[in-house]
Parts: sequence; structure tokens; C-alpha cells
Amino acid sequence: MMKESLIAFVEKSQKEQFRLLEQLVLQQSFSRFKEGVDAVGQMIAASLKGTGMTIEVVKETEVGDQLIFRSPAYRVGIPSVLLVGHMDTVYPVESSFDWYRDDGKKVFGPGVIDMKGGLVTAVFALKALASCRLLEKIPLAFICNSDEEIGSPASAPLIRTEAERSLLGLGFECGGLNGEIVTGRKGEIGYLLAVKGQAGHAAFVGSEKASAILELAHKIIDLERLNDDRKGIVVNVGVITGGIGPNTVADSAVAEIDTRFMELVDAESTAMKIEQIALECVVPGTRAELHRTLLRLPMVQSAGNRELFQIVSREAGMLGLLCREELRSGVSDASVIAEAGIPVVDGLGPIGDCDHSEKEYMVRDSLSDRTKLAAHSILSSWNHFSN
Repeated sequence: MMKESLIAFVEKSQKEQFRLLEQLVLQQSFSRFKEGVDAVGQMIAASLKGTGMTIEVVKETEVGDQLIFRSPAYRVGIPSVLLVGHMDTVYPVESSFDWYRDDGKKVFGPGVIDMKGGLVTAVFALKALASCRLLEKIPLAFICNSDEEIGSPASAPLIRTEAERSLLGLGFECGGLNGEIVTGRKGEIGYLLAVKGQAGHAAFVGSEKASAILELAHKIIDLERLNDDRKGIVVNVGVITGGIGPNTVADSAVAEIDTRFMELVDAESTAMKIEQIALECVVPGTRAELHRTLLRLPMVQSAGNRELFQIVSREAGMLGLLCREELRSGVSDASVIAEAGIPVVDGLGPIGDCDHSEKEYMVRDSLSDRTKLAAHSILSSWNHFSN
């Protein structure tokens, strides 16, 4: 009867779910736009009023404030269920992708699955549990962080601390198109490669010019050759800048590099190769410096993760939903939770595709489906791991 009541609540509240989704999507919340991210947090806090959950606001200056909601049953010293979702998106304030559209089958908009749809899923799963007074029994923390899309520099320590107090973790990034739930993720290391050359007038320096851009071009080709599909190693030069004009030899050029890996040994070997590429300059008169900007360890497909997945999969089956296990290349805050050694799965948000692009969309029916699945999974995983 309890689970039937959860389903009934979710079905009754579908209009509210989409109303909140539209509000969140239309609120621009680029990671560096603190005012917008904080506005998203205020909308979430308003929606959770009446659930009995308390809110702790961790103030930030460079990014949006971090929010921690805790259930009435939460007590320090009692292991809890940890939910995590991020409020920021990748779309700059000036982006033309600033609209929301619902065609009855798909919903389009910036962050609709990455991950404002996931926030709505978590919020209404909690509201469903509260309607059955289950939050008075389940110790639970829900972190809404503000900086995941830039590597969670401010929120990662907060998530890590809460994970160390928890029994298990659930992440609300988007689900796969075939109902995938994430049990493992690649690790990530980011780099900034800065090349220095010698400025000069392009008309007079000739072919011996010490161009930082030319040196960087050589290095980019060498970096891209490090990709290894067989080992799952990804190296991507995603941003380049340099020079001041076409008639001036560039005295500086910069590349931002993203690397992904399955195993730490591959991360170490790739790092050594990148360092060697940075060190060896082929254009006379140039030099380079390499800086590490980001580190996220792999989320290993552990026995605990798979045990938690089996609970989610069973609940999905009872709801008539597809559910498959996935090892995902993208990183998320679930990787931070995994560092604590507790079971964690991710991808409990609604299903969709094309995130990080202006084609981002959500499969409309999946919002309600995944909300039911989340509510059931929270209850069942708590019952399983707390006994």
C-alpha cells in the first residue's frame, strides 16, 4: 500500500512537476552566474516547504550558494541516504538557448536534463515520501550544489564529508535513452597548457618566427594522438586562445585539455605523455608550461554499486520501466560520493539526450516515471542497507 500511495502522489502532482521544471529551465544558471544559480536554489527550497526538511545554506562568493536539505529523521551519527543534484548549467548568460518548449512528447530547454529535470525528480520523490510520512523514518540529506559543471571545486569537500556519513548515494543526472542507470564512470583530469613565444611584425620575421600559436598547433596534434579507444582513454583539446591580430606573431597561446580514463594507471601514463609534449618544443624560441586544473577519480563499478543497482532495477521492473546498467564516460558528483567507499548509482534523473547543446531534450513521460522510481528506490535501498 505504501508504494501505491507514492505512485498516486506522483501522478497527481504531474502538473506541478512540469511547472517547476519550466521555472527552473527559464532561470539562467551558468556556473559563474551566481545570482541565477541562487535563484534556482530558492525555487527548490520553496518547493520543498511543507516536507519537514530543514535547509542549511553554505554561502559562497565566486559561485552560487550550496544547499543541504535534511529530513526530520536525519541525525549526525546515524548513517543516511545521500541525494545529490547540481543547479548550474553550461550555457553562458548571453546564450540564445534561453527558451522552454513542450511538444507533448519531448521537452526542450537549457539544462532540461542536465540537470534541472533531475532536480525536479528528486524534489517530487521527496515530496511523495513526505506525503506518506516516510521522511520521519528515513534519515536523508539532499545536496543541491552550484558548481558541478566546472568540476565542483567548492562543493566537492562538502559532498565528500556528507558521503562519509552516509549508507549510500543516489545521483540525479539524466538517465540513458534505454533506461540506463550508471554504476560506474570514467575519471577525469583537466589541464591548461600555456605556450610562450616572441612577438614580432608578421611581415618581417619570416619563417623562423617564434610563434606560440604554431608551437601550440604542433602540440595539439600530438595530444590528440594520445586517444586510445581500446583502453578507453580520451584526450580532447576543447578551448584554444592566443594572439592579438593576424599581422602579429603570437607571443602567447593557451589550450584547455580534458582527459578521461578508466584506470588510474592509464591516467598516470597519459599524464606523463602530456607532460613530455609540454616540455618538448619544436619551434625555436618557444617554451611551455603545463598546469593541472581538475581531478576526478573514476567511479568504479564496485560490488556495492551493483547491489544498489539491483534494488533500483527491481523497483523499475515492478513499475514496468526499462532499466539497464551503464558505465558512463562523463563524470559527475557521484564520483565524489564513490570516494567514500559507499554504494552509489547515478542517472536517476529523467531520460533525454543532446545535453550541452542547443538540441537538449527530455522524454516527457520519463519525468513522472523516474520520480516514481526514485521514491521507490530511496525507500527500498534504505530498508535494504540499514538492516
